[in-house]
Amino acid sequence: MLGDVYDLCAILEWTGRFWSHGESLRWNSSFRFAVCEASKELCLRFEHAEITHRRFHMLTAIDWDDPSEQQNADVDNYRRFLAARRASLRDMTTPLTGMIGRQDWVTYNPERLLRLSRGDTGFLEWLEAKTEFLDLIMRESISIYSGDRSNTGRQRLVSIEDSFPLNPE
Repeated sequence: MLGDVYDLCAILEWTGRFWSHGESLRWNSSFRFAVCEASKELCLRFEHAEITHRRFHMLTAIDWDDPSEQQNADVDNYRRFLAARRASLRDMTTPLTGMIGRQDWVTYNPERLLRLSRGDTGFLEWLEAKTEFLDLIMRESISIYSGDRSNTGRQRLVSIEDSFPLNPE
């Protein structure tokens, strides 16, 4: 789920744009409040998906200092699950050229992180949370800015859609 953690952080970092003075669009406090509420709900839903994933894989009760056979079996089962998941992913070798700066690695590394996949416990909940988060932000923008006389309502929607850091699917 490290990839899912990365995605959550990317979304939360993205929301900072609604407070940025460097943006060409200004967002009012009602919209910002809605972003805060949506962000809180997104975090709660991520936490629930993560707990569901941990329970399914018997990780919630693991005491990493307990050397018992049952604990070791649960940890080994999860390690096998992770190894199988990694093996099922397309091979992503490090590019030999083109990796010049930090930003190149920032772009490359997240693609290698494991994420919940279709069929995994918690996958649908996390997918729905991301989709509903973006939908809520867009609906709130429409609600607040659709009557905007300066005609920036559509521009705001395009800005939200185009800048969202990931494909919710």
